[in-house]
Amino acid sequence: MVTGSSAGSPPDTDAAAGRVVQPAPTADGSFAAGPGRGVVVTGAASQIGYFLIPRLRAAGWRVIAVSRRPQAQAVADFGTHWCADGDIRWVRADLEAPAATWAQGCSAWIHLGPLRLVAACAPQAAAAGIRCIVAFGSTSRFTKLGSASPREQRIVADLASGERDLATAAATLGIAATVLRPTLIYGAGLDRNVMVIAQAIRRFGFFPLVGGGRGLRQPVHADDLAQAAAAALTLAPAPDRAYDLSGGEVLTYRAMVERVFAALGRRPRLLPVPVTAVGLALWVLARLPRYRDFNIEMARRMSVDMTFPHEAAARDLGFRPRGFAPVVDAPR
Repeated sequence: MVTGSSAGSPPDTDAAAGRVVQPAPTADGSFAAGPGRGVVVTGAASQIGYFLIPRLRAAGWRVIAVSRRPQAQAVADFGTHWCADGDIRWVRADLEAPAATWAQGCSAWIHLGPLRLVAACAPQAAAAGIRCIVAFGSTSRFTKLGSASPREQRIVADLASGERDLATAAATLGIAATVLRPTLIYGAGLDRNVMVIAQAIRRFGFFPLVGGGRGLRQPVHADDLAQAAAAALTLAPAPDRAYDLSGGEVLTYRAMVERVFAALGRRPRLLPVPVTAVGLALWVLARLPRYRDFNIEMARRMSVDMTFPHEAAARDLGFRPRGFAPVVDAPR
Protein backbone atom coordinates (compact mmCIF):
# COMPACT_ATOMS: atom_id res chain seq x y z
CA MET A 1 0.00 0.00 0.00
CA VAL A 2 1.11 3.52 -0.81
CA THR A 3 0.00 5.31 2.33
CA GLY A 4 0.12 8.67 4.03
CA SER A 5 -0.56 7.25 7.49
CA SER A 6 1.80 6.73 10.32
CA ALA A 7 1.08 3.55 11.37
CA GLY A 8 -32.93 -0.17 -1.37
CA SER A 9 -34.86 2.48 -2.48
CA PRO A 10 -35.66 2.44 -6.20
CA PRO A 11 -33.98 5.18 -8.21
CA ASP A 12 -35.93 8.38 -8.81
CA THR A 13 -33.98 8.79 -12.00
CA ASP A 14 -32.41 6.36 -14.41
CA ALA A 15 -28.76 7.44 -14.52
CA ALA A 16 -28.27 5.68 -17.83
CA ALA A 17 -30.82 8.02 -19.39
CA GLY A 18 -28.56 10.92 -18.45
CA ARG A 19 -25.41 9.28 -19.70
CA VAL A 20 -22.36 11.47 -19.87
CA VAL A 21 -19.38 11.10 -22.14
CA GLN A 22 -16.84 8.68 -20.74
CA PRO A 23 -13.40 10.27 -20.97
CA ALA A 24 -10.23 8.67 -22.13
CA PRO A 25 -7.40 8.88 -19.58
CA THR A 26 -4.52 11.30 -20.04
CA ALA A 27 -1.09 10.12 -21.14
CA ASP A 28 -0.15 8.95 -17.63
CA GLY A 29 -3.51 7.25 -17.12
CA SER A 30 -4.95 9.89 -14.79
CA PHE A 31 -8.34 11.57 -15.19
CA ALA A 32 -7.87 15.32 -15.54
CA ALA A 33 -11.22 17.11 -15.53
CA GLY A 34 -12.74 18.63 -18.64
CA PRO A 35 -16.03 19.14 -20.46
CA GLY A 36 -18.17 16.00 -20.55
CA ARG A 37 -16.11 14.04 -18.05
CA GLY A 38 -18.34 12.10 -15.68
CA VAL A 39 -17.96 11.42 -11.97
CA VAL A 40 -20.51 9.76 -9.71
CA VAL A 41 -20.67 10.90 -6.05
CA THR A 42 -22.37 8.52 -3.63
CA GLY A 43 -23.42 9.86 -0.25
CA ALA A 44 -23.77 13.20 -2.02
CA ALA A 45 -26.12 14.79 0.54
CA SER A 46 -23.41 15.02 3.18
CA GLN A 47 -21.15 17.68 4.62
CA ILE A 48 -18.28 16.80 2.29
CA GLY A 49 -20.69 16.56 -0.64
CA TYR A 50 -21.88 20.09 0.14
CA PHE A 51 -18.43 21.38 -0.82
CA LEU A 52 -17.35 18.65 -3.24
CA ILE A 53 -20.10 18.90 -5.85
CA PRO A 54 -19.55 22.63 -6.56
CA ARG A 55 -15.79 21.98 -6.78
CA LEU A 56 -16.27 19.18 -9.30
CA ARG A 57 -18.64 21.25 -11.40
CA ALA A 58 -16.25 24.20 -11.39
CA ALA A 59 -13.47 21.88 -12.57
CA GLY A 60 -15.52 20.75 -15.57
CA TRP A 61 -16.82 17.42 -14.31
CA ARG A 62 -20.38 16.35 -15.02
CA VAL A 63 -21.77 14.96 -11.77
CA ILE A 64 -24.20 12.17 -10.99
CA ALA A 65 -25.16 12.64 -7.32
CA VAL A 66 -26.40 9.51 -5.56
CA SER A 67 -28.17 9.64 -2.19
CA ARG A 68 -30.92 7.93 -0.24
CA ARG A 69 -32.45 11.37 0.23
CA PRO A 70 -34.74 13.01 -2.36
CA GLN A 71 -33.17 15.86 -4.28
CA ALA A 72 -35.82 18.30 -3.06
CA GLN A 73 -34.89 17.57 0.55
CA ALA A 74 -31.17 18.05 -0.12
CA VAL A 75 -31.77 21.33 -1.93
CA ALA A 76 -33.98 22.52 0.93
CA ASP A 77 -31.20 21.74 3.41
CA PHE A 78 -28.20 22.94 1.38
CA GLY A 79 -29.57 25.64 -0.95
CA THR A 80 -30.39 25.72 -4.63
CA HIS A 81 -26.88 26.86 -5.61
CA TRP A 82 -25.64 23.43 -4.60
CA CYS A 83 -27.22 21.35 -7.37
CA ALA A 84 -29.63 23.49 -9.35
CA ASP A 85 -28.37 23.36 -12.92
CA GLY A 86 -27.80 20.93 -15.76
CA ASP A 87 -24.31 19.90 -14.64
CA ILE A 88 -25.68 17.52 -12.04
CA ARG A 89 -28.07 14.58 -12.24
CA TRP A 90 -29.66 13.30 -9.03
CA VAL A 91 -30.28 9.59 -8.43
CA ARG A 92 -31.99 8.28 -5.33
CA ALA A 93 -30.54 4.88 -4.51
CA ASP A 94 -29.31 2.74 -1.63
CA LEU A 95 -25.88 1.13 -1.90
CA GLU A 96 -26.87 -1.49 0.66
CA ALA A 97 -28.57 -3.17 -2.33
CA PRO A 98 -25.87 -2.62 -4.95
CA ALA A 99 -27.02 -2.03 -8.50
CA ALA A 100 -24.51 0.27 -10.13
CA THR A 101 -26.70 1.62 -12.93
CA TRP A 102 -25.98 4.99 -11.32
CA ALA A 103 -22.37 4.69 -12.52
CA GLN A 104 -23.21 4.24 -16.18
CA GLY A 105 -21.17 6.54 -18.40
CA CYS A 106 -18.84 7.75 -15.63
CA SER A 107 -15.14 7.03 -15.37
CA ALA A 108 -14.68 8.05 -11.73
CA TRP A 109 -16.49 7.40 -8.44
CA ILE A 110 -16.15 9.33 -5.18
CA HIS A 111 -17.82 7.60 -2.23
CA LEU A 112 -18.71 9.67 0.84
CA GLY A 113 -20.68 6.99 2.69
CA PRO A 114 -19.64 3.96 4.75
CA LEU A 115 -16.43 2.47 3.39
CA ARG A 116 -17.69 -1.10 3.84
CA LEU A 117 -20.16 -0.62 0.96
CA VAL A 118 -17.61 0.09 -1.76
CA ALA A 119 -16.08 -3.30 -2.50
CA ALA A 120 -19.45 -4.99 -3.00
CA CYS A 121 -20.43 -2.39 -5.62
CA ALA A 122 -17.01 -2.23 -7.31
CA PRO A 123 -17.48 -5.04 -9.88
CA GLN A 124 -20.73 -3.56 -11.20
CA ALA A 125 -19.25 -0.07 -11.11
CA ALA A 126 -16.24 -1.23 -13.10
CA ALA A 127 -18.50 -2.94 -15.63
CA ALA A 128 -20.38 0.37 -15.99
CA GLY A 129 -17.15 2.20 -16.85
CA ILE A 130 -15.63 3.23 -13.50
CA ARG A 131 -11.83 3.15 -13.59
CA CYS A 132 -11.02 5.30 -10.54
CA ILE A 133 -12.49 5.10 -7.01
CA VAL A 134 -11.88 7.60 -4.21
CA ALA A 135 -13.48 6.55 -0.91
CA PHE A 136 -13.47 7.98 2.59
CA GLY A 137 -12.43 5.99 5.62
CA SER A 138 -11.43 7.55 8.93
CA THR A 139 -8.49 7.84 11.32
CA SER A 140 -10.91 6.27 13.82
CA ARG A 141 -9.46 3.05 12.45
CA PHE A 142 -6.46 3.87 14.64
CA THR A 143 -7.75 6.14 17.42
CA LYS A 144 -10.53 3.74 18.48
CA LEU A 145 -8.43 0.61 18.14
CA GLY A 146 -8.22 0.01 21.90
CA SER A 147 -11.78 1.08 22.71
CA ALA A 148 -13.77 -1.02 25.18
CA SER A 149 -16.99 -0.15 23.36
CA PRO A 150 -18.34 -3.05 21.24
CA ARG A 151 -19.88 -0.53 18.85
CA GLU A 152 -16.56 1.22 18.35
CA GLN A 153 -14.80 -2.12 17.92
CA ARG A 154 -17.20 -2.84 15.07
CA ILE A 155 -16.43 0.55 13.54
CA VAL A 156 -12.70 -0.20 13.61
CA ALA A 157 -13.27 -3.65 12.11
CA ASP A 158 -15.51 -2.23 9.37
CA LEU A 159 -12.96 0.45 8.47
CA ALA A 160 -10.07 -2.01 8.35
CA SER A 161 -11.96 -4.63 6.34
CA GLY A 162 -13.37 -1.90 4.08
CA GLU A 163 -9.87 -0.82 3.14
CA ARG A 164 -8.69 -4.39 2.60
CA ASP A 165 -11.72 -5.37 0.54
CA LEU A 166 -11.46 -2.28 -1.64
CA ALA A 167 -7.77 -2.91 -2.26
CA THR A 168 -8.52 -6.51 -3.24
CA ALA A 169 -11.37 -5.48 -5.54
CA ALA A 170 -9.31 -2.74 -7.18
CA ALA A 171 -6.40 -5.10 -7.84
CA THR A 172 -8.74 -7.76 -9.24
CA LEU A 173 -10.62 -5.30 -11.46
CA GLY A 174 -7.56 -3.34 -12.55
CA ILE A 175 -8.85 0.02 -11.38
CA ALA A 176 -7.28 2.80 -9.32
CA ALA A 177 -8.38 3.14 -5.70
CA THR A 178 -7.60 5.78 -3.08
CA VAL A 179 -8.78 5.83 0.54
CA LEU A 180 -8.86 9.16 2.39
CA ARG A 181 -8.84 9.06 6.20
CA PRO A 182 -9.95 12.33 7.83
CA THR A 183 -9.56 13.27 11.45
CA LEU A 184 -12.36 15.19 13.24
CA ILE A 185 -14.53 16.76 10.50
CA TYR A 186 -16.34 20.10 10.72
CA GLY A 187 -17.19 22.98 8.41
CA ALA A 188 -20.77 22.77 7.10
CA GLY A 189 -22.65 22.84 10.40
CA LEU A 190 -23.72 19.25 9.74
CA ASP A 191 -21.12 17.31 11.71
CA ARG A 192 -21.44 15.28 14.90
CA ASN A 193 -18.29 16.84 16.37
CA VAL A 194 -18.26 20.63 16.63
CA MET A 195 -22.05 20.85 16.38
CA VAL A 196 -22.57 18.56 19.38
CA ILE A 197 -20.26 20.79 21.43
CA ALA A 198 -22.10 23.90 20.21
CA GLN A 199 -25.50 22.39 21.00
CA ALA A 200 -24.38 21.50 24.52
CA ILE A 201 -23.08 25.03 25.11
CA ARG A 202 -26.30 26.58 23.80
CA ARG A 203 -28.42 24.32 25.98
CA PHE A 204 -26.48 24.37 29.24
CA GLY A 205 -24.18 27.40 29.02
CA PHE A 206 -21.13 25.35 29.97
CA PHE A 207 -19.16 22.36 28.74
CA PRO A 208 -17.77 19.49 30.84
CA LEU A 209 -14.11 18.52 30.49
CA VAL A 210 -12.42 15.31 31.57
CA GLY A 211 -8.78 15.49 32.58
CA GLY A 212 -8.53 19.13 31.62
CA GLY A 213 -9.15 18.32 27.96
CA ARG A 214 -5.41 17.95 27.34
CA GLY A 215 -5.69 15.61 24.37
CA LEU A 216 -4.47 17.07 21.08
CA ARG A 217 -6.77 17.41 18.10
CA GLN A 218 -6.53 18.42 14.41
CA PRO A 219 -10.05 19.31 13.24
CA VAL A 220 -10.25 19.26 9.44
CA HIS A 221 -12.63 21.39 7.37
CA ALA A 222 -14.99 19.49 5.04
CA ASP A 223 -14.05 21.78 2.14
CA ASP A 224 -10.38 20.83 2.53
CA LEU A 225 -11.47 17.20 2.32
CA ALA A 226 -13.47 18.00 -0.82
CA GLN A 227 -10.36 19.52 -2.39
CA ALA A 228 -8.35 16.41 -1.59
CA ALA A 229 -11.01 14.11 -3.02
CA ALA A 230 -11.18 16.07 -6.26
CA ALA A 231 -7.39 16.12 -6.50
CA ALA A 232 -7.23 12.36 -5.96
CA LEU A 233 -9.06 11.88 -9.25
CA THR A 234 -6.01 13.20 -11.09
CA LEU A 235 -3.50 10.77 -9.55
CA ALA A 236 -1.78 8.26 -11.80
CA PRO A 237 -3.40 4.84 -11.40
CA ALA A 238 -2.51 2.69 -8.39
CA PRO A 239 -4.61 -0.16 -7.00
CA ASP A 240 -4.08 0.54 -3.30
CA ARG A 241 -3.37 4.02 -1.92
CA ALA A 242 -4.36 5.74 1.35
CA TYR A 243 -3.82 9.17 2.91
CA ASP A 244 -4.43 10.55 6.38
CA LEU A 245 -6.06 13.99 6.17
CA SER A 246 -5.70 16.11 9.30
CA GLY A 247 -6.39 19.78 9.96
CA GLY A 248 -3.87 22.58 9.58
CA GLU A 249 -3.69 23.33 13.31
CA VAL A 250 -2.92 21.21 16.36
CA LEU A 251 -4.73 22.28 19.51
CA THR A 252 -5.92 20.74 22.77
CA TYR A 253 -9.47 19.53 23.18
CA ARG A 254 -9.92 22.35 25.71
CA ALA A 255 -8.74 24.98 23.21
CA MET A 256 -11.04 23.48 20.57
CA VAL A 257 -14.03 23.87 22.90
CA GLU A 258 -12.97 27.43 23.77
CA ARG A 259 -13.00 28.26 20.03
CA VAL A 260 -16.57 26.98 19.83
CA PHE A 261 -17.56 29.24 22.73
CA ALA A 262 -15.97 32.17 20.88
CA ALA A 263 -17.80 31.30 17.65
CA LEU A 264 -21.06 31.42 19.64
CA GLY A 265 -20.11 34.82 21.08
CA ARG A 266 -19.83 33.45 24.63
CA ARG A 267 -17.16 33.44 27.30
CA PRO A 268 -15.82 29.95 27.97
CA ARG A 269 -17.37 28.15 30.93
CA LEU A 270 -15.58 24.83 31.34
CA LEU A 271 -16.54 22.45 34.13
CA PRO A 272 -13.98 19.85 35.28
CA VAL A 273 -15.77 16.57 35.87
CA PRO A 274 -14.75 12.95 36.48
CA VAL A 275 -14.93 10.61 33.53
CA THR A 276 -17.67 8.55 35.21
CA ALA A 277 -20.00 11.56 35.38
CA VAL A 278 -19.57 12.42 31.70
CA GLY A 279 -19.83 8.76 30.83
CA LEU A 280 -23.18 8.53 32.64
CA ALA A 281 -24.48 11.60 30.78
CA LEU A 282 -23.36 10.13 27.46
CA TRP A 283 -25.00 6.81 28.34
CA VAL A 284 -28.31 8.64 28.92
CA LEU A 285 -27.97 10.52 25.62
CA ALA A 286 -27.26 7.24 23.85
CA ARG A 287 -30.84 6.16 24.60
CA LEU A 288 -31.90 8.71 21.96
CA PRO A 289 -31.60 7.54 18.32
CA ARG A 290 -29.70 10.67 17.27
CA TYR A 291 -26.96 10.01 19.84
CA ARG A 292 -26.92 6.22 19.85
CA ASP A 293 -23.16 6.12 19.19
CA PHE A 294 -22.30 8.11 22.36
CA ASN A 295 -20.37 6.23 25.06
CA ILE A 296 -17.90 6.66 27.91
CA GLU A 297 -14.94 6.13 25.58
CA MET A 298 -15.65 9.55 24.08
CA ALA A 299 -15.11 11.14 27.49
CA ARG A 300 -11.88 9.24 28.07
CA ARG A 301 -10.49 10.39 24.73
CA MET A 302 -10.65 14.05 25.81
CA SER A 303 -7.21 13.46 27.34
CA VAL A 304 -5.80 11.36 24.50
CA ASP A 305 -3.74 12.81 21.64
CA MET A 306 -5.33 12.13 18.24
CA THR A 307 -3.07 13.78 15.68
CA PHE A 308 -1.84 12.58 12.30
CA PRO A 309 0.73 13.92 9.84
CA HIS A 310 -0.53 14.81 6.37
CA GLU A 311 2.74 15.38 4.51
CA ALA A 312 2.00 12.65 1.96
CA ALA A 313 -1.34 14.24 1.10
CA ALA A 314 0.32 17.64 0.84
CA ARG A 315 2.86 16.20 -1.59
CA ASP A 316 0.51 14.17 -3.78
CA LEU A 317 -2.83 16.01 -3.47
CA GLY A 318 -1.76 19.60 -2.85
CA PHE A 319 -3.50 19.30 0.54
CA ARG A 320 -3.11 22.56 2.49
CA PRO A 321 -5.70 22.43 5.30
CA ARG A 322 -6.76 25.61 7.11
CA GLY A 323 -6.56 26.33 10.82
CA PHE A 324 -9.53 25.65 13.05
CA ALA A 325 -12.34 28.20 12.72
CA PRO A 326 -15.52 26.44 13.92
CA VAL A 327 -18.81 26.67 12.06
CA VAL A 328 -21.73 26.53 14.50
CA ASP A 329 -24.73 26.89 12.19
CA ALA A 330 -26.13 24.57 9.54
CA PRO A 331 -26.42 25.87 5.96
CA ARG A 332 -29.50 27.89 5.09
